[in-house]
Amino acid sequence: MDTNDLVKLLPPGYEQACFDKKAITRKRTIKNPLDLLRLILFYLSGNKSLIDVTHFALLSGIGKISDVAFMKKFIQCGDWIKWLTQNILPNPIMHYKKPGWLESYQVLAVDASDLVEKGAVKRLWHLHYAVDLFSLTCSQFKITEQSTGESLKNFTFSKGCLVIADRAYGTIKSIGHCLDAGADFILRIKNKAFNMYDRSGQKIILADWLLTVGEKAAECTVYINGSDKKRTALRLCAIKKTKEEIRAEEIRLKKLESKKPKTYSEETKFTHRYMFVITSLPAEISAEEILACYRLRWQVELVFKRLKSLLQLGNIPTKTKESGEVWISGKILLSLLTEKYLGDIDFSPTWNIRRKPEYMEGDKTDVIYNFYDDTAQSGGNVR
Repeated sequence: MDTNDLVKLLPPGYEQACFDKKAITRKRTIKNPLDLLRLILFYLSGNKSLIDVTHFALLSGIGKISDVAFMKKFIQCGDWIKWLTQNILPNPIMHYKKPGWLESYQVLAVDASDLVEKGAVKRLWHLHYAVDLFSLTCSQFKITEQSTGESLKNFTFSKGCLVIADRAYGTIKSIGHCLDAGADFILRIKNKAFNMYDRSGQKIILADWLLTVGEKAAECTVYINGSDKKRTALRLCAIKKTKEEIRAEEIRLKKLESKKPKTYSEETKFTHRYMFVITSLPAEISAEEILACYRLRWQVELVFKRLKSLLQLGNIPTKTKESGEVWISGKILLSLLTEKYLGDIDFSPTWNIRRKPEYMEGDKTDVIYNFYDDTAQSGGNVR
């Protein structure tokens, strides 16, 4: 990518923001925002050392700068890099066609990943990330220290959002955060994550209800008491896993028990034979569709794999809290610029995803989603 291509990707006002955010205070070696950004992106692309950056600065005509001086300047750019990540709006990389019932929703898969600094300290960071499932672009992200756990309260939602997340987010607080924002959700929950009641106020024992669930998707209405003690009606949807899935889950639990001084109860092991979620979606959307939609959540896990394998967003090569946070923000900036660059390219993806949910193999229910670009003619299956 040349300089002209880079400028086209940057948001309006990026130069003034550079000075407003104090990334450049005195024009010495680095005299303009574009040269500074070129050095930052070079440093963040691949396993570049500080010595590599000093050589690049000389060879590219930017000027002579020491490795120590660049690191100080890099840390100084923290607020500017954050501004850039907040103002870059990537164009959709893919345009997957939504099922009719999802047309009015922005479907977001949410998760978090651990990032560890190199060295003796090994400071731990959390990257909280939301990806739009039908454009495969970043919707929002947040970088926090270890003390901030996984919660939907780390994100901002609005009416029209459909949030999909795993068990870590299946809490009363996360549910309340979505409801307060007017957003809908499909959340996997743990056994005994919180109390659920029937219409008469009797407590529902999840394991007992799952005994009534077979190889067909089932649902029931449950009521929960929110943080404000307000009673809220939700839907609990579940289906029994296949024999192969149950066996794989039993092996996984045994491995977890062997690694940790922990023993799962028989009740918990039983509930792991089922896939169950709680949702705020209306009754006209079937349990089959809801469970199938939840299985799209794995796309956010693939995002983390790409970030860590392609952009080396894994072990953070810094020694201070300040430089570590800037380094992570810079990597996200590099990712967003890549997304925008790919989204601006005039081409049509030819991927045609026609996959029946795993739990419905052999089922007569015809729920097959086609996510594809409208101009696509053919393509290989994506699993």
